[in-house]
Amino acid sequence: MNGIAYLYGAFLLILSQLKLSRQFPQSNSVTYTYEGAVPRSGSLDDSYVVGVIEFRPELLNIEIRQRTELHLEAYEQLAQSEDAKLVDIIVFPELTLNTLSDPVYVPDPQDHLTPCLEDSPELLSRLSCLAAKVGKYIVINLSEIFDCQAALEEDPRPCGPHGFHRYNTDVVFDRNGAVIARYRKFNLFREPGTNTTHLPELITFETDFGVKFGLFTCFDLLFAQPALELIKRDVKNFIFPAMWISEQPFLTATQIFESWAYANNVNLIASGTNYDPAGSTGTGVFNGRNGAVFSFMTGEPIRKLYPVRVPKISNNPVSKPPVDEKTVSGRKHGILLENIRMGRDVLDQFTTMQINPQQYHDEIGQIICNGDFCCDFSVTLTVIPDREITHHYRFAVFDGERSFQDYAFAHVSTCGVFACRNESITSCGLPMHENSNYLEFNEINISGKFIANGTLAMPNSLDDMLHSLDADRYQFYSSFNYSSNQQHVQLTLSSTVANLQTFAIYAFNHNNFEFFNPIEVPPVETTTVDNGDTDDNGDGGAQISTSKSKALLLVLLVSLVVLI
Repeated sequence: MNGIAYLYGAFLLILSQLKLSRQFPQSNSVTYTYEGAVPRSGSLDDSYVVGVIEFRPELLNIEIRQRTELHLEAYEQLAQSEDAKLVDIIVFPELTLNTLSDPVYVPDPQDHLTPCLEDSPELLSRLSCLAAKVGKYIVINLSEIFDCQAALEEDPRPCGPHGFHRYNTDVVFDRNGAVIARYRKFNLFREPGTNTTHLPELITFETDFGVKFGLFTCFDLLFAQPALELIKRDVKNFIFPAMWISEQPFLTATQIFESWAYANNVNLIASGTNYDPAGSTGTGVFNGRNGAVFSFMTGEPIRKLYPVRVPKISNNPVSKPPVDEKTVSGRKHGILLENIRMGRDVLDQFTTMQINPQQYHDEIGQIICNGDFCCDFSVTLTVIPDREITHHYRFAVFDGERSFQDYAFAHVSTCGVFACRNESITSCGLPMHENSNYLEFNEINISGKFIANGTLAMPNSLDDMLHSLDADRYQFYSSFNYSSNQQHVQLTLSSTVANLQTFAIYAFNHNNFEFFNPIEVPPVETTTVDNGDTDDNGDGGAQISTSKSKALLLVLLVSLVVLI
């Protein structure tokens, strides 16, 4: 009987492994029909498709209403283009439709109005009809006019001389053209004549593909309200129209977009305005701890929709997007990068030390302080002989208040390495598009003690093509000591990099805002011995292969019969 029991137990074990091996390789996929039907992701699917748009607006040297009409026609063409066929939701960038000179009224989403079916302003009506025609969610950013006399209870501030407020507003249409969400930008940057709401709005909307999105706009990214408040409310997917003005070495567009999404482990869907006079570019989809699904910056004038498949984020682990030939992914190299007008941080406030690889040979360790704030650096590197020295590097530390061109202020703490054109600090934080790759960083370890409460600490990196490093090339974590209100943050480069411009821990501390964001040490990967046997679905080593399972089951069944 003991032999029979043993064999029966083994039989059940292998049977369970066989069932698992059949289920294991399956993933939720969507089959689309393009003839007479609008492709849609479902609530049970593990991904959705977004259309992010890099959009070059017309210059301001033409009549305003003509300019808006040209933009609207371009919007309609993009939404009905071949690239848009697969997408569930289309996101247009900031400030690429109308202006404060021709603002429009936007209905309250609580009224459940469909402008296409109502007596509405032509601009809003056409956009509503467009959403209904293509059967997709559409997010646009526009200049809104609002009768502030109608909201005296909500906003005790006096109205302007004409009785109106003008807002920088995101509007969301559903697949039927109804207005389902409206967000008014709270943190303005160089926007004279634009008002803000009395308090920041916390806006989310639900979709029929099972995703709840939060909304905020451009400069909002750097502040606690509303962005981090939505994070605290467990929103995992964000729509982000932007007209970002890039600043080196830490705040170029897709660089900080990816940093923010990684630190908060959320999806950030960013559509960027492409506008040379302001130095604006930067579009992408950033999938939490996986980094960029798609990322693009360019100095070329362009209007284009990029369909991107986005994995849904729930809790760790986050899966990478499936391969899909109808969508785009990866870091797309832009052209004419030298045409992008870059701002520069005020680096003479930093405490820095030049890295001299000839002096320290291949390994450098240093503790550097800016006031009472200290960072620990450890670097191993290789110098390739007989190559031109195109980059000089510095360790850099800063802790204090910084200004954003006097439009806003923030408390920033930074530990990092950045590139310079020569040995002078004035040459640091400038665009560098030529690199002899004479210097290779094999490993960089950066750590420091940051304020815990109210601080968002982020990994921050940049290469000479204005891309961040792939997320699998570094490790980032923070551990908290709540009693001392400190967090120990560490960033480690884990693979060799030769084209580095920035590698840093970059943190914003938001005073009087309760926010804790510990990031656990990444788990140690375990390897499974693969003996070369793979089932029909390509899974070898993790489970008993199907063919072996069937053979062993047959032997066990025969043994059971003999014993019985």
